[in-house]
Order: sequence, then structure tokens, then C-alpha cells
Amino acid sequence: MRRPALLTLALTAALGVATAVPAQAADERIFGQDRYGTAAAVSAQFEGSPYAAVYLATGENFPDALAAGAAAAGDQSRVLLTGRYEVPQATLDELERLGASSIYLIGGTASVSTAVETELERLGYFVLRVDGDDRYDTSVTAARVLFDQPDTIFLATGENYPDALSGAAAAGSQGAPIVLVGRTSLPEPVRYALADETFRPLNPSRIIVLGGQSAISDAVLDQIRALGHQDATFERLEGADRYGTAVAVGQRFFPDSAAAVLAVGDNYPDALAAGPFAANTAAPLLLTGAGSTPQATQAELDRRGTTDRFYVGAARPS
Repeated sequence: MRRPALLTLALTAALGVATAVPAQAADERIFGQDRYGTAAAVSAQFEGSPYAAVYLATGENFPDALAAGAAAAGDQSRVLLTGRYEVPQATLDELERLGASSIYLIGGTASVSTAVETELERLGYFVLRVDGDDRYDTSVTAARVLFDQPDTIFLATGENYPDALSGAAAAGSQGAPIVLVGRTSLPEPVRYALADETFRPLNPSRIIVLGGQSAISDAVLDQIRALGHQDATFERLEGADRYGTAVAVGQRFFPDSAAAVLAVGDNYPDALAAGPFAANTAAPLLLTGAGSTPQATQAELDRRGTTDRFYVGAARPS
């Protein structure tokens, strides 16, 4: 992912370059005592440089971490989770283990308080907060600040999490952000960012739509075209449900991988950190159940002849 010059100058001393090296394992479960511990355990699985900037988002809600996931995946970095008012010990321990010097804090003070930012700075970390007025504005701000005029953007509903979770690894593999939109309308911050007259506008030539009409209707795409993007290529990836959509995303962007990362599809915390790990492993993020594997997911594992399966958090082999 090409980083804007202003951030490059600010973080030259802090950032390292990570190299994705596919991990090798068979039916490995990666987990911690809670969502924060699981994110730290996933981080510890990464190959490559441990000194890349860490992305930090609240573990108490999903929207900000959805934006963080694609950006972290594009940087071959990791997402760690924090509480609103304090940083969990598991997160602090992983930051120390990494020897990280810089942190992208994704989300406003309603999600992660200034107390957290102050504490991290006191511990010696360089903290850059990336936020907006709401989840849609934060996703757009991340797209405009953390990506350098991306040619591709992914759209996901801001009203639910599964499609964006499975899309994080794919977006990161393309150096593309995930932008959150409404089901039937384009939020004003997104509309503004797609307008040509704005500072650092988003001007993609390819737009990947995650999910079916019940997630993002064609009306939203028509509104984007009306802003001057009628020549952009729109591609919708969808399945019969969240599990089928994750399969469609994986087939499109990781068609030949014999590895797969699996996270539970009916809750969000474990999968927040799993997307960047899947990108680092060059594997799709598929969704499963805590005690059984949905038919669409099992069929895809069988089709791929998957040899290496990484179950993140509560997800277990059936």
C-alpha cells in the first residue's frame, strides 16, 4: 500500500516493512482468554518484521475495527484491540513483545478515550489517531489518510459486520480500503469523499461490493455513478448468506490457496484480528460456527483440498 507523503515523513523512523510468508500448520486453533487475548495471539502468529506500525481499535464494537482491518492487511500488519478507557494487559504485553514504536489509533474518543491515547504516549509510543464523526466518516478518513489515492475500494454495509470481516483480507491484498455505506443510501461523508472537488478525493476505477442487495442495494451504486464515477467498474461478490459471501470473496481473491483462516460468523471480536492475519498468510478468511461448519464453508474447504486451517478464537473444527 502506498502511503501519503505526509504520513511517510511523520513515521519514517517508526515503520518497518513486513514480508508475508505463508505459515504452515494443520487445524491450528489461535485463541486467548478473551477478545483482547485472541487478537494478541493472532498477532504473535504473523511472519515478517515485528516492527511495523500496529493498528489499534476498540474491542467493544465493530465499525472502527472494520476500517482498521483492511488498512492493517494492506500494510501486512496486525490489529490489536483495546477498551474504551484502558488498554488491556494482553494488548500491552503484545505491543511490548513486538517492540512497536508507532500505533494507528482508529476511531474517535467515543470509541477509544483520550485516556488510552495518553497512556500509550506515556509508554513511549507514537500515536496517530484516525477518526471521523461516525463509523462512515471514520472509514472514509482511513481510506483517504492511510491509502494513497487507491485505484480500488471495497464497499461494505456499516449496519452489520460479516461482509466486511471476510473482505478485510481481500482488500488488504489489493492495497484497497473498505468504505462503509448504508443499505439504500450513501452516507454524507462518503458522498463528500467521492466528489471531485474535495481535498484528497476518492477516485477509484474499480469498486468491489461486498454482499447482496440486502446489504448494499443497487441504489447506492447509482448514487456513486451520479457523482461522476459512471466509468468505474462495479463488481458484486455475494452468497446466499454471510458464509456464502465469505466463500465468494475467497474464491475471487485467493483462488489457489490451500490454507484457510476461519473465524466464527455470528460474532465479530475474533474475526476483527483474523482478516489481517489471513492476508499475511495469503489465505481467505472464511466464516464458520462455534461448534459446526456451515455447508457453504465446508464445501469450499473440500473444494480447495485445504491442508492448513487456522481457527481463530471460538471457532473450532466440527
